[in-house]
Amino acid sequence: MHTPAEELLCRLVAELVGRARVDVDDRFFDLGGDSITAMQLVSRAREAGLVITRRDVFRSQSVAELADVARKMAPSAGTDAGQAKDGLGSAPLTPVMHAFDVDGTGADSLQQSVVVRVPAGASLPQLTTLVQALLDHHDVLRARLSGPVGDRHLQIPEPGSVDAAACIERVAVSSDVAAEGLASVVSEGMRRAQGLLHPAAGVMLRAVWFDAGPGTPGRLLLVAHQLVVDGASWRILLSDLPTAWEAVTQGRPVDLAPTGTSFRAWSQLLYEEAQNPARVKDVPYWTRILQGTEPLLGSRESSAPRDTPGTAGTATWILPASETAPLLTSLPTLYSCGADDVLLTGLALAFARWRRAQGLEKHQALLVNLEGHGRQKETTSSPDLSRTVGRFTRVHPVQLDAGTDTSAGTALKKVKEQLRSVPDDGIGYGMLRHLNRHTAQRLEKLPQPQIAFHYLGRFSAPQDADWAMTAENTAIEGAGDEQMPLRRALRLTAAVQDQADGTQLTITCAWARELLAERDVRNLGDAWVAALTALAEHAQDPHAGGRTPSDLSLVSLDQSEIDDIAQQLSL
Repeated sequence: MHTPAEELLCRLVAELVGRARVDVDDRFFDLGGDSITAMQLVSRAREAGLVITRRDVFRSQSVAELADVARKMAPSAGTDAGQAKDGLGSAPLTPVMHAFDVDGTGADSLQQSVVVRVPAGASLPQLTTLVQALLDHHDVLRARLSGPVGDRHLQIPEPGSVDAAACIERVAVSSDVAAEGLASVVSEGMRRAQGLLHPAAGVMLRAVWFDAGPGTPGRLLLVAHQLVVDGASWRILLSDLPTAWEAVTQGRPVDLAPTGTSFRAWSQLLYEEAQNPARVKDVPYWTRILQGTEPLLGSRESSAPRDTPGTAGTATWILPASETAPLLTSLPTLYSCGADDVLLTGLALAFARWRRAQGLEKHQALLVNLEGHGRQKETTSSPDLSRTVGRFTRVHPVQLDAGTDTSAGTALKKVKEQLRSVPDDGIGYGMLRHLNRHTAQRLEKLPQPQIAFHYLGRFSAPQDADWAMTAENTAIEGAGDEQMPLRRALRLTAAVQDQADGTQLTITCAWARELLAERDVRNLGDAWVAALTALAEHAQDPHAGGRTPSDLSLVSLDQSEIDDIAQQLSL
């Protein structure tokens, strides 16, 4: 007999990892969960009245253990008046916001967008009420970029200060329009909405309703400035849509789940932490990572006037479900690591092979700007950001070296430990680089990585259901200002998507075409796929797996000592 907490968590985990059924003995990460879906699990459990933390999810060995540490939410839990006021007023920019060059002229059109299916019979007043609920509930969507050049901040006003009616547009479309035609209309609507974003005027969100008539489901396009959303934020907003719609159609006030720690409180905490002497002590670490020399990837350094998205090339590779599954489940379980560790190991192996082919054997280490969701617990307080909308992305440099002529398992252990050696998962770098003027002067003079990598996590395939993301999202992916400068010569992304025939990994390379030849980029991508394929095959090796020093916090052993002990125990 399962407890109510176990039944709830089994259902939520199954929904998040795309399984028909999950048992209490199953492990969340063995099923393909990652850090982003862990946040979603925390959020959905709280909405159902069960309190768990991200740390609980990572520490628990099974759903049953997670249920044991969960606790029921107190009846009075929620966002009280004090918490609501805490989110209002002046908020410092977070480190990633500084990277947008908010004092430049091209930052207004930086945006992210999603398209969802709207129920048949929806009306403009209903959708306006729905958008108003999002604006009023999530403080940062009402933010205004304020302050003089060189001293920007966000000013967050009271709920109700932004009128949703001024943010939404209706576009009539024929109910029998072909899929290609609808995608074209949506793409055009996105470009129009993008041009209307105006952070300095407090226009951070635009919505376009593509009305296909009373008997046909339409589409709702949401376009938000990158100052106020990230990938995790969209997951929060998408989960709010059906809740808000149910209330709107029933004629009752929209009551969305509490947001936890406000964006303003978090941004203030980051600024304070950047001045912390203990944090400043990490500067030598970041200096050592960046001050090494490495050859240019291409013919020259990137140049803002010449290298933009409009002059970039892109290429995509898709790994089948048979290879994706072990990369997400088996290997992370065998080596006590995350899916991103596996992907970066493949990239480090591919990069070393790529360098060897260019006759640059002595430069096999990979210096990369690693992007992540940035919502982990990093300071002495315990912020709850699982329901907070905002731009939390952390960016930090990391140097990876998988070794030469090493086995897949050895390479994974090496890269895992190199990633674990980064202080606080790297969130301190952005603080020191942008929020502390003394350390910023030192770090801004150092060379920067030429490559960026971002693991976007897991996404559900487009569904034929109300409020689900639709196929038209493909038409707007990557859209942005074609004149904005490329910040890296090569940008690599990886994402996992649930499909009808299984879960697939998609990796994408975007590069400055004036810097890198397409054949070189494709050779690197092919090498990355080959390395990931080899890692997937390694998961079937009966000898695969093992601990690394970071797994053994109570003893001090190096990798060779751990391997010796493991070998003796297996005899």
